[in-house]
Amino acid sequence: MSAAIEAVLGRWYAALRTGDLAAFRAVAAPDIVVRWNGPPDLIPWAGEHRGVEAVLAFFGQVGAALEIVRVEPLERLISADRALLVLSGHWRVRASGQDLHLRAANLFGFRDGLVAAYEVFPDSAAFARALNPMSRAP
Repeated sequence: MSAAIEAVLGRWYAALRTGDLAAFRAVAAPDIVVRWNGPPDLIPWAGEHRGVEAVLAFFGQVGAALEIVRVEPLERLISADRALLVLSGHWRVRASGQDLHLRAANLFGFRDGLVAAYEVFPDSAAFARALNPMSRAP
């Protein structure tokens, strides 16, 4: 099963890099739940997003604010229906041009060969500071 999960992850991250919404739809369960951990008052897309349309809106919001310059997996733990990836990433804030070099963890849940759950554990304080340079974000 891990080869099938690796294939789905490959398609998921390719869609993320390119912003290909049709590719997202092809790998997402209809009732997918996405959660970005962080303060929603400082990170506009933080919180929980349910269903394909809400998840597509979530990715649209993230893509409008951040450019993915580079993301590479450092570690992968994969089971029959879960995957945990620790990533090293380079993002650029579109509004300011500020570069972020951070680590994050992504937790996936799979059902019927599709992504049913996706949770992001970022350095939310660094994202909040980069998105709100004039605030006193933690």
